[in-house]
Amino acid sequence: MAATAYFTRWNTIEDEPLLATDAQGYYAYLPAAFVYHDLQFGFVDSVAGRYYDDDKKAVFVISTEKGNVNKYFIGTALLEAPWFVVGHGLAKWKDQPTDGYSRPYQWAIGIGAVLYLAFGALFLLQLLAGLGFTLVTRTLTVLSVVFGTNLFYYTVYEPGMSHVYSFFTVSGFLWFAWRAFDGTKAKDWVATAAFLALTVLIRPTNLMVVMALPALFGGFGTLGGLERLFGNWKVALVAVLVFVVVVALQPVVYMVQTGSPMVWSYGEEGFNFLSPEWYNVLFSYRKGLFVYTPIMFLAFVGMVVGLFRRKVPYGWLVGYAVISTWVIASWWMWYYGGSFGHRAFIDHYPVYAIGLACLLQRGVGFVSAWVFRLALVPLVALQLFQTVQYVEHIIPFDNMDRTKYWNMFLQRGDDLAWYYSPYAGQDSYVGLDSAMVGHDMEQPWGWGNEQQLTNELAHQGTQCARMAPEDQYGITLRTLVKDVNVKANAVRMKAWVRSDRCDTDLSMVCSLEDSTGAGYYWRKHPLRPQLTGKNEWSEVRALFKVGEARHPSDKYVIYLMKSDGATVVVDELEVGFIHAR
Repeated sequence: MAATAYFTRWNTIEDEPLLATDAQGYYAYLPAAFVYHDLQFGFVDSVAGRYYDDDKKAVFVISTEKGNVNKYFIGTALLEAPWFVVGHGLAKWKDQPTDGYSRPYQWAIGIGAVLYLAFGALFLLQLLAGLGFTLVTRTLTVLSVVFGTNLFYYTVYEPGMSHVYSFFTVSGFLWFAWRAFDGTKAKDWVATAAFLALTVLIRPTNLMVVMALPALFGGFGTLGGLERLFGNWKVALVAVLVFVVVVALQPVVYMVQTGSPMVWSYGEEGFNFLSPEWYNVLFSYRKGLFVYTPIMFLAFVGMVVGLFRRKVPYGWLVGYAVISTWVIASWWMWYYGGSFGHRAFIDHYPVYAIGLACLLQRGVGFVSAWVFRLALVPLVALQLFQTVQYVEHIIPFDNMDRTKYWNMFLQRGDDLAWYYSPYAGQDSYVGLDSAMVGHDMEQPWGWGNEQQLTNELAHQGTQCARMAPEDQYGITLRTLVKDVNVKANAVRMKAWVRSDRCDTDLSMVCSLEDSTGAGYYWRKHPLRPQLTGKNEWSEVRALFKVGEARHPSDKYVIYLMKSDGATVVVDELEVGFIHAR
């Protein structure tokens, strides 16, 4: 896994820091405390600015009347702390900046995340063994949770996010709670308390994991471990103190920052418990759990199946699934911002894994367990493929819908990137020097292939351009570099098109030619994924990073192209020449 990360993500840290988006906030406690000694986070704008473009800086410093606080809780930073120390040592050894953000720190956090995943998986394996699942079942379950869900992505590609740490602490809590209830060792109770406290410090709502405990033991009536715990008041006192001391770290930080132990750092954000988005969080194409992590559907089925075999424990498990989904669906932003799938569910995967294990061991009705075990192969393969699509910006980080999803289903290719997401660095093109030329098709403007102009159909006005089945090229702009009054290094194109074939290979093409006609830049951008339907008008876009032209006498050649016999109608073609920083 670490090798995969190096070749696919960690070797681009300078351009794309591992500590991206919300991870900047989770992590900021560490440089604030150990490098800058500034829990008011005054260093963030100046230091983070060296590593993040303005549009990539996360907003997590919240101002109050008595001081600044971090929007996020301290738990993730606590688990990152040992790796921060490792990164600091490496930075000194390698003579790298010891500013808390240079490459050694990012690498160390990434390695730590992978190890937390490994230990969380180990805890889960041991828990499933304790619950009586066979070696085959528990191995398949854990492998499915690790590689068949978005947990893998949030470990390797965004290791600074809180999810892998929650997976580790929840798995650890469940395993040590099992040991503690089943035995008498004081260290197991202390470990249980510590893992629960860390879970709460990462995300307070995850305290609900205690509701899963009766599912491990067959209901409250069999929790004899509690009686033994409180029969040994010394052990009970130590466990309670450990929990309180760890959880108290957050109020202590707030006291230092504001003089008050309680701060609601999320401002106007909160829960709408009376109007949860049940359907959306589970089934929507925007972020639905079962759409982007279909293995979890099997886990939910397994919980229900378990009811028919052991009603009490699996009743608690189903109840936990319902309550955790209700809480997630009640957050004011039910889709939890830009993400791969519904990331809020990752924290609960260790509990849901019990349902998956039940299905993989017992099957359901006349359907053998082996049917579900074999089904894991395509489901894990699909999950990994979707992970690659997300990494390559083919699946957008938000605003997905049914049409877009199926347009991109099992599709790959550089030309498919950023169809439905803002192009990488798009914000850097906004407000900079640019020149725009357009063809509204209402009259000839001297562009190539204008014999295609017709008044048969138009998106706006009375005319458009019609590419007949035999036409390979459409309206074509040819312009000298010296005639563009911008020193452009990018070209943006936009048009309205409609096609009688949804599977057309229609593409926008941009090329640069020298004065002899020899091309030195040529790219095409397939438009099919942007088409909304057969014979429907669709707004299509393409952005080309052409770099600077070699000579003012060179020529831009920009056109539409197809080769499949489709009839395509084009209107309102715009070409922007952009000088970007």
